[in-house]
Amino acid sequence: MMVQKKSLTKFIIQSDLLGEKEKMRPLKLNMLLSLIIGLVVSGAAYAQGWFKYVSEQDQFIVNFPSDPEVIEEDYVTEFGATIPSRIYSVQNPNGRYAITVIDYTVAEQAHEDLCLQIAAETDIVSPNTCRGRGHFRDIRGAIAYESWNIRKRNSGEITYDAFGQVDGVPGHQIQILHPDQSRSFIGLYMLNQRLYLLEGTVPDDYPPPGLFQQSLGMLDEMGRRIRFEADDEGNYSRVQTRYEYVGVEDPITGEPESEFSISSDGRLRQPNEFTGAWTPDSSEN
Repeated sequence: MMVQKKSLTKFIIQSDLLGEKEKMRPLKLNMLLSLIIGLVVSGAAYAQGWFKYVSEQDQFIVNFPSDPEVIEEDYVTEFGATIPSRIYSVQNPNGRYAITVIDYTVAEQAHEDLCLQIAAETDIVSPNTCRGRGHFRDIRGAIAYESWNIRKRNSGEITYDAFGQVDGVPGHQIQILHPDQSRSFIGLYMLNQRLYLLEGTVPDDYPPPGLFQQSLGMLDEMGRRIRFEADDEGNYSRVQTRYEYVGVEDPITGEPESEFSISSDGRLRQPNEFTGAWTPDSSEN
């Protein structure tokens, strides 16, 4: 009898435990569904408002969460020449998103002006020596120099510091973990004597700024996105792309509405060009 009583007691306890587990299953399922819905909603809120921003002046395209503030500043190169730069930035509770374009296309003239200034102030430099090619040193070292400037900030722990590229355009990438646990994701890329410095900083509980980071594109004079690929021997050439033109797109057809409907050489574009298609000529490799 005692054995039967123990067996009965054991059965009752197991039944109670099984009942509790059955009660917990709907609760766990509801918690899981709430978590999934929360992630979807927060992700949608994070993405809300992002749009394609195009700069015709500095020939780039990038995603921004709102219209950026644009500030022009002088930039002093490694060898002391002063050249222009423009900072496009958005600051909101979700972080700061900025792209700085440093214009090395005027570096030659800036170096000549610097040399003439030094020649006028001292007897060390002759004005006749101010038409050299010293600006090439600045252009070749632009990425390395600005990377060094970023490291000098001492704003946190550098967690990544290595080569990077966008659309085959080589550059450098740096990631910084700040004391408040916010993180900065930085990319530097040089094309056609313009240095593009892309920097996104987000709070510690936010994902990396992928909508911003991965959207950068550099454009040619006709507003076509530039992309390079390497062959088996490591030689780079420009390849076909299917990206948008500079300008406002027609909401129905998706075709661009801008002055770029006619190319810089005066010819009308081919129909397939209005889809963003571009096949490089062999002479442009």
